[in-house]
Amino acid sequence: MKHEIQYIKSIDLFVAQTSGDMTGHGFVSMAEALLNHPEWLSNKNVLFDHQDLNFKEASIEDIERIRSFHKKNENRIGSGKSAIVVKSGLSSEWHKLWSRGEKIQTGNIVQVFENYDKAIHWIRK
Repeated sequence: MKHEIQYIKSIDLFVAQTSGDMTGHGFVSMAEALLNHPEWLSNKNVLFDHQDLNFKEASIEDIERIRSFHKKNENRIGSGKSAIVVKSGLSSEWHKLWSRGEKIQTGNIVQVFENYDKAIHWIRK
């Protein structure tokens, strides 16, 4: 799994773009890069562009590793917005993936989109 983190200062938005096969280790690596970015502060908004991410083969172990990281870093993450963008027709698959296992309680507001522009609009309002 590959990732690239960008900070768009003019609109105070982080964009995390992913590609390849989703893994728990890869997702945690992306999250660590985001939280260690010099511009990161708790409660920032992030657009996660997963349009080039193959998440259909992710295991429950991958999901639990990601959830564990999120729980441990809840204060650093905060309660900003997270817009998740997946390929057209795959939002139900994304929801299905994250419905497995134990849920986490978070102050972070998450919405899944199949359209990049709609995600930008939502996260900026």
